[in-house]
Amino acid sequence: MLISFTDLQNFYKVTTEKPKTMKKVKDHLNEQKYWDIFTVPEDSNLFDAAKLMYKNKIGALMIREPGSEDHLSKSSVVGILTERDIVYALSGGLKTLASKNVKDIMTKKLIFTCPETSNSEAKQLMLENQIRHLPVFSGEHLVGIISMRDVFKA
Repeated sequence: MLISFTDLQNFYKVTTEKPKTMKKVKDHLNEQKYWDIFTVPEDSNLFDAAKLMYKNKIGALMIREPGSEDHLSKSSVVGILTERDIVYALSGGLKTLASKNVKDIMTKKLIFTCPETSNSEAKQLMLENQIRHLPVFSGEHLVGIISMRDVFKA
């Protein structure tokens, strides 16, 4: 059996490459184009929230208590509004939708992570909870949000 020089080079390259470090949630945050965390108060009009999502090409908004825009913490963030929440609300018809605000349809059970979480752990958390957006808290402070696209392209 003959081994070509190219095969030998490829074998050497594979066996001598340094192992990649495991990507973490903080790496995704550092790679994001926008540092803004888009939020609206829980008493916001649903249509205004949807326009903000459309304008900024985002799939989720963090929902906060009114007056807490300068201090986004675990105690002031009360939920998340996603495209999926809006679609579910639409199923009730436009008449019922017009009378609702963000608080009425947002997801109140907030699943979140921290910057040191590994990419695989974040992916597992999203799959287990069937969510596409994962808020990131460092201690008590909201520092960002990652999407399923972030963790699956890594």
